[in-house]
Amino acid sequence: MIKLINKSGNKLSFKTDADLSLMNAIRRSINYIPILAVDYLEISKNDSALYDEIIAHRVGLVPLKYEDLKLPSECGCEKEEGCTKCSVKLKISAVGPCTVYSDQLSPKGSALYKMPITILDKEQELEFVAIAKMGQGIKHAKFSPGVLFYKYSDDSKNIDDETFNKITEKPGSEIDVTIESWGQIPAKEIFPRAVEALNEELKSLAKAVK
Repeated sequence: MIKLINKSGNKLSFKTDADLSLMNAIRRSINYIPILAVDYLEISKNDSALYDEIIAHRVGLVPLKYEDLKLPSECGCEKEEGCTKCSVKLKISAVGPCTVYSDQLSPKGSALYKMPITILDKEQELEFVAIAKMGQGIKHAKFSPGVLFYKYSDDSKNIDDETFNKITEKPGSEIDVTIESWGQIPAKEIFPRAVEALNEELKSLAKAVK
């Protein structure tokens, strides 16, 4: 049983009587959903106060528009920079004084949000080429599409740690589930994709133990 509670923006909430262990497995399987993120950065100019490594880290965490590409492990190109089937090339070229934002990534519309990358003073420059690839959250958090969390519906009041630690299972109790998307894919798509990913992992396990 699933009963929708709320659906707004990048957030989805519902009630379910599903087994807690199953819900936890689905929660973990979210990190098996392939998501696009910057995986490689070649900086040609950086006059900002931030080291190249910090620039690369910040750009890597920028949520990007979803692309239906292959995982590098599934692509036969065998190129470090990837190809059009498994990667996307992004660029930034900026001259100060200004704040460099993620929405300046070219092609336009690649970044989902306007996030600050660094600040440039007069005549300072930042120029780089980024390679974005598909990946999974089990490898790095930048590939995570969002988060799923839950609680028992009758645990709405605060309880002390001792009482919480005694709670192990409540057969028949409903669970309040909330899914929040970082924007790459809608929250309503995260749950079924996580279920699909879990099924694939179980199939692989079944083959391995035969």
